[in-house]
Amino acid sequence: MTSSLLRTLIPFDIYGGMKLTGKYFGKVLRQANRGAKRTHIVVEYPEVPTTLMPRFRGRLQMIKDEQGEVKCVCCLACEKICPTQVITIEKGKKEGRKTPFPVRYDFEMERCIFCEFCVESCGFDSIILNHQFELAAYDREDFSHAMEGGFQNMFDTTPVGHYSVASDD
Repeated sequence: MTSSLLRTLIPFDIYGGMKLTGKYFGKVLRQANRGAKRTHIVVEYPEVPTTLMPRFRGRLQMIKDEQGEVKCVCCLACEKICPTQVITIEKGKKEGRKTPFPVRYDFEMERCIFCEFCVESCGFDSIILNHQFELAAYDREDFSHAMEGGFQNMFDTTPVGHYSVASDD
């Protein structure tokens, strides 16, 4: 009578079961975390620079050749294939150059869908979509790029952290 009452008051069986379960739980937990690397998914941008994928499509940029001349020969393939018609090219002549020269090359980035059709259609590798992804601006005129101009020219990347050319006035 006393021993059954003692077993009822002190649950030795439950304690033994919990001990066995804890032993196997700890064993499985140690094996599961042995080869696991700590993954850090969130990047603390802008303090930590991000790594972009090689095929990332940023802003359209014109390329110059080794002599510093524009590689574009005004074949108008990029202008014709663009589904949103954001590229405007005006063809011209330049002395000493056999191929046509773009007098005007305008690109309206605010309507661009970054489809890369223009780059793929260019047979002279004169335009690329660079890896610039910080494209925020406060004014619409900052999204219009041309061959000449300060921060909005087609040959250089826009300075990081410079959000508006219009605010410089």
